[in-house]
Amino acid sequence: MYDYGETCPISRASSVLCERWTLQIVREMMLGASRFSEFQRYMPRISPSLLNARLKLLEEAGVIEKRRIPEKRGHEYCLTPAGKALAPVLHEIGKWGMKWVHDGIEDEELNAIVLLREIAVLMDEDELPSGDYVFQFTFTDEGVTPTRFLLLQRGAREVCDENPGYEVDVYFESTLRVLSEIFWGDRSITAARKSGDLQVVGNSSLTKRLSRWFPVSSFAEFNRARQKVRSR
Repeated sequence: MYDYGETCPISRASSVLCERWTLQIVREMMLGASRFSEFQRYMPRISPSLLNARLKLLEEAGVIEKRRIPEKRGHEYCLTPAGKALAPVLHEIGKWGMKWVHDGIEDEELNAIVLLREIAVLMDEDELPSGDYVFQFTFTDEGVTPTRFLLLQRGAREVCDENPGYEVDVYFESTLRVLSEIFWGDRSITAARKSGDLQVVGNSSLTKRLSRWFPVSSFAEFNRARQKVRSR
């Protein structure tokens, strides 16, 4: 942890939060990650040793708490009140990043697991008829694992590489870039379907209401606002 040698609260907060990967770990915890393996799955670029060091830093700073999982092996990490209080801070940083720094998606930033996990977390279940659902996503530009599944069952949301054997309710087919651009607000889902870049077939009661339950990032609106300003 870097010591700025200042009493300024910005400097003191920066000594904890501005270490590499620290805010991303807090972000993942706010999206539901709590196990070491989950952080590795959703942040594949961080090394295990650095992840362990950052978790210890956040624990020592009182941002997270490490707990043993009852009747199971291993530990999980939970946000403390100090950690939960960072929610509006992260939201404002995300708004600023989308409005002033975002300039499209680079190829190396595309990640199917990360994208589908965020879609799963933000999917509006209130706009879906009650029940369990399975959504299949086929990415035509992904060679190794082109098809993945998103399961909504009994309130739980899970992204799987294989279908556990359930009937699929809605099939999505596009490139990973197209779905990423839709999620981040670079293009609308309606326009992508109309152009044929996104194919959606399945239960008609779901596909007709797609724009009502299929989510976009909470920062997408700031992307669209930025686009409007640039187009003037």
